[in-house]
Amino acid sequence: MHIEIDALKPVLRAYALGYLTATGPRIANSLGVLTRRDVPFAVRRDLILHILKTSTQINRFPAACAIIAAGSTTIPQLLAVFLKYIAASIKHDAVKTAVEALSRRLRLACTFAAAWVAFSLLNRDEQWKKRRALSQSSAHTDQSMLRLPAHHNQPTSSPTQFAGKTIDFTLFTFCRALDVMVITLWTRTRTSKWHLEQRAPRLANFARKAADPWVFSTSAAVIMWAWFYSPERLPKAYNHWISKAAAIDTRLIEALRLARRGEFIYGQDTGHASLLKGLCHDLDLPEEYGDPSKTVPIPCELYHCGVGKSCEGHALTRFWRSFKFAMELYLPLQLLARLRSLNKDAVLAAVKGAAQSSSFLAAFVAMFYYSVCLARTRLGPKVFGNKTVSPQMWDSGLCTLAGCLGCGWSILLEKPSRRQEVAFFVAPRAMATLLPRVYNKQYQRREQIIFATSIAVVLNAINSGDSQHVRGVLGKLLETVLKV
Repeated sequence: MHIEIDALKPVLRAYALGYLTATGPRIANSLGVLTRRDVPFAVRRDLILHILKTSTQINRFPAACAIIAAGSTTIPQLLAVFLKYIAASIKHDAVKTAVEALSRRLRLACTFAAAWVAFSLLNRDEQWKKRRALSQSSAHTDQSMLRLPAHHNQPTSSPTQFAGKTIDFTLFTFCRALDVMVITLWTRTRTSKWHLEQRAPRLANFARKAADPWVFSTSAAVIMWAWFYSPERLPKAYNHWISKAAAIDTRLIEALRLARRGEFIYGQDTGHASLLKGLCHDLDLPEEYGDPSKTVPIPCELYHCGVGKSCEGHALTRFWRSFKFAMELYLPLQLLARLRSLNKDAVLAAVKGAAQSSSFLAAFVAMFYYSVCLARTRLGPKVFGNKTVSPQMWDSGLCTLAGCLGCGWSILLEKPSRRQEVAFFVAPRAMATLLPRVYNKQYQRREQIIFATSIAVVLNAINSGDSQHVRGVLGKLLETVLKV
């Protein structure tokens, strides 16, 4: 009985962790309703009970965590005992060796199978399918993914079946599995003559340190580009958070989008001059500043939104405003993490940690805006000249690209351990902007293969003693959960 309970502990821990992960954010998102005094107690009670109850359903995240944990620990243990019993009863050495080798590969196969089952259960959600079929998001789905093969004669009356509920989870596991495979390959080939550590140790050391900043800066560039020109490719909550942190007038964003579509053209009256004239009026600036037929290019003073003419002053102002915004977010979290031992030293450590993370976010915002100014007016025209790169080209996307490429290097202000966590947070979201969030169900098997394989790779690293290959908090958390 003791052995059976020990074998079930990883499953119970995984279910408990999954349940907290599933219910916590849902309750937090409902605080607006739960804290309102005009909402009857019965309504608030039913809302909490509904969240707690629905999270226990078989097609929810907690059940998926438990199934995957069982496939990685409990089931392989039971099968291994059975195979060892068979091996002990076989006298032929070759067969005995083969059975023992098979028992060592059981964990990987069982993990893959469990992840496969968990994926199927998570996507068994008819309500999600109906919502996606009726929502406006399906109208933005990549039509190339929805188009059926020419030889497939589907009746026109048959509605399209959608998939994509688990796409974020799949991309997260894929990024972590890719990181595990790269680290494993690097480690196992370290002694080879052709390895970078053997041929150029300094370059290898630089590559290790620069990997996470490169991943973050590239991912941040993709996300910020999508936020400007394809916001529908970002989750609504994530899009809203970026908009709140950026704090930019929507009329400026619309002008940049119109310029990219060729509808806001310098030297021509395309009927959009009123868009920025209203902003000029609000900022007490001459209205011709916002008229592309009269002012080429639109001065940066307009982009500064009332801060002044200095691009450097605008960047410093953006840094300070974003720093205060971030401190309001990070400081309570830092204090909450040290709530058990909240003394003077803990408070100082919380303030220091919050200030460092806030500086990173503030530098991200400030570097984005300053890079835009450098590209479109301060540095870009002097380097390339207006004949090579015209003001229209800068405002049609090049200045935005400069901001996207420059902002991500603020990650260097974070600690190395923190850099990898932030990089792994944004990388899946960057990949999601390049893929359709909702797609035809006939392609779901591809996602399922990627999901199950990625889960198997990550958990196999944990179970085989290579937990250091699963970097960051996730590796430590999985090692604790799956420990028997």
